[in-house]
Amino acid sequence: MKTIVTQYSFIESFRACGRENQFSYPALCALFSYLERWEEDTDTELELDPVALCCDWQEFDSPLAGAKAFGFQVGLDDLEETPIEWLTNRTEVIQFWENGVLVRVF
Repeated sequence: MKTIVTQYSFIESFRACGRENQFSYPALCALFSYLERWEEDTDTELELDPVALCCDWQEFDSPLAGAKAFGFQVGLDDLEETPIEWLTNRTEVIQFWENGVLVRVF
């Protein structure tokens, strides 16, 4: 038996398991869209597991903040790559809203 997950039910699933503050609303919308596209592109159905998604993804206000959290060094690494290039060369990144990013924890 399967349940169709809408954006609303996706976001509500984080509230239901006490993870409503893990991501901002724009980040959750971006993650939902990303996962929907991934399912379509790979013809694979995913199981909704908000706790696993909280472990797999981290939200940052900017690509620089995300890159720094994973070891990017300003003045050294930025000579060859921008922070977003540095991140995307190492993991999956979802850009959303103005400068916000979700980074798959690596």
